[in-house]
Amino acid sequence: MILLGPGPVYVPEEIRKEQTKEMITHRSPEFSELYRNIVERLKTYLNSKESYILTGSGTMGLETLILNIAKPEEKMICLTNGVFGDKLSKTAKIYTNAEVHSLDAGKGWNLERAKKIIDESNAQVLGMVYNETGYGVRNHAKEIIKYAKEKGMFTILDCISAWPGTPLDMKEFGLDGFVTGSQKGPSCPPGLALLGLSDEAVQRINSRDRIPSFYCDLREHKKRYEKDGQTPFTPAISLMWALKKSFDLIDSEGMENVRKRHKELSEYVRKRVVGAGFELIAEPEFESYTVTAFKSNGNAKELRKRLKEEFGIVIVGCKGAYAENGLRISNMGHVTKEMLDNCLDALEKIKE
Repeated sequence: MILLGPGPVYVPEEIRKEQTKEMITHRSPEFSELYRNIVERLKTYLNSKESYILTGSGTMGLETLILNIAKPEEKMICLTNGVFGDKLSKTAKIYTNAEVHSLDAGKGWNLERAKKIIDESNAQVLGMVYNETGYGVRNHAKEIIKYAKEKGMFTILDCISAWPGTPLDMKEFGLDGFVTGSQKGPSCPPGLALLGLSDEAVQRINSRDRIPSFYCDLREHKKRYEKDGQTPFTPAISLMWALKKSFDLIDSEGMENVRKRHKELSEYVRKRVVGAGFELIAEPEFESYTVTAFKSNGNAKELRKRLKEEFGIVIVGCKGAYAENGLRISNMGHVTKEMLDNCLDALEKIKE
């Protein structure tokens, strides 16, 4: 079976095997060594002040950022252009006053579209999705986040389907809160949320009187990490072994090469999809580097079924406005050109 969905993604054998290591207690020097290893490497990758790895989904990680950084009495701009941006705004509404601005399906956010919203708002926080997975749209997050930061806002970016295949440097972006999930670009099984915080975010969190969570209060995670390099609650240890191997593979290839590979493979997939007669969903200049979404001319379910049954290839449908007639092919993580060619060749045969 070839898995080409945008999460959970294909997990290489060497990462899968790491989960079979002998179990250790999370209150041991061995776990402290493991956890410090992956946390400090994540900090380096992101250029963050602090990083944490929480047991839970990427959605839980995003909620953790919002409830720690945004205050109940404040306002948060939410820029959405799909179901994952909508999820961010729904989460924001629970913890703060969300000011939601939306674009149509397939459209992407850039500074030209966001500048007036930022200028005219008195919001203290801005949140958005880097890569709108449901439509394969890559928002121009760097220019928006940087501008909002210059205006004095705290900034939160959902990078769940973007990292590490899309460029990101927290200091360069002016980013205060980063999140991704283990089942996306890191190519691990689901179950870990990877977080990054800026110095300003750390100061804000530490100065708060109350944070509305027990498990997700990052002050507790900071306290325990600084004490002995451990987590305040029982973590998914086996997944952390897998994540360490994922980071080993990133280091072996080099982060810039990882990003270059994703960009080139996404361009290749788009070229072949268009050549086969399909129409891309993302508007030009906003195409994702990790997932390609396209219109299936009304037979999406049948195409997916035939790909799986006849060729052993799994792709997924789109979300939202294109749930019925959209398809997505992921090149996220360790997907190879050969795997993509198998899928694209099969797609062309079925279409004929």
